[in-house]
Amino acid sequence: MDVLGVTVMLALFILLLAFIFSTGLMTPIIGKKNLLFVVFIGFIAGTVGGAFLISPVYDEIPEIARGVYISTEGGTENVTADVSTATDIMKLTEELAAQEGVVDVHSEGIVIRTDRFSENRKRIIEEKVSIIDSNITSGKVYTNGTIILQVKKGYNPVKALENLAEWLMYTGGIKTRYSTVHLVVEVKPQNVDQVVSYLQAREIVVTGVKGPAEEKVAALKRSLPDKSNIVLFCGVLGMLTGLAGVFIDSILGFVRGIYQRYRGV
Repeated sequence: MDVLGVTVMLALFILLLAFIFSTGLMTPIIGKKNLLFVVFIGFIAGTVGGAFLISPVYDEIPEIARGVYISTEGGTENVTADVSTATDIMKLTEELAAQEGVVDVHSEGIVIRTDRFSENRKRIIEEKVSIIDSNITSGKVYTNGTIILQVKKGYNPVKALENLAEWLMYTGGIKTRYSTVHLVVEVKPQNVDQVVSYLQAREIVVTGVKGPAEEKVAALKRSLPDKSNIVLFCGVLGMLTGLAGVFIDSILGFVRGIYQRYRGV
């Protein structure tokens, strides 16, 4: 929902409250014995307005806040994505680095799925992995065929994968089923959406966005009350607005009395 949509929704809710207030003003005509009717109408109308006018706006609060945080926060956000090694990783890295607002692009790890292997083979892989390719800085190996590697920054992760896959096949007959590279794009906050759209257009799975702005949005989401409570509050607000219409003369008289005492009249 854009700014115009939010403005229209809020304006319609204010008009609804004005209608409820005017209903309360009609008590000299319908009689104050119908006070319960005014309260009922105010609560129902307020609840309906909350459900259909305020709730959609309430849903947009995190995105509105995100826009504010992005425009005011310094630092960078990290967009993470899982990229198939069938993709030309180095070319993709170069293209991403050329995008507006991108500060750095690097791979944070490789996830490889192979045939299952024994506990003994697991120990051998763990011992040999850094020897197979000296650019592999660390690795986690699981007997279910999952291998997670970390490589030196700037090194082509696909090269490390090819070296390991070849060694696994020659030494143990272990086939590599598939593999992905965990790519991290460090980008300025105002360009996050642009980079995410670019990756999605390439059919690349974006796994998350982390950084100061996103952390604040997450904290805001946790602090917001449940939507049902907002709808209930709107119902109570409608009820109070109706009562204000009913007792407007008494309220104005009370306020006028306080003002006169304050002025010393």
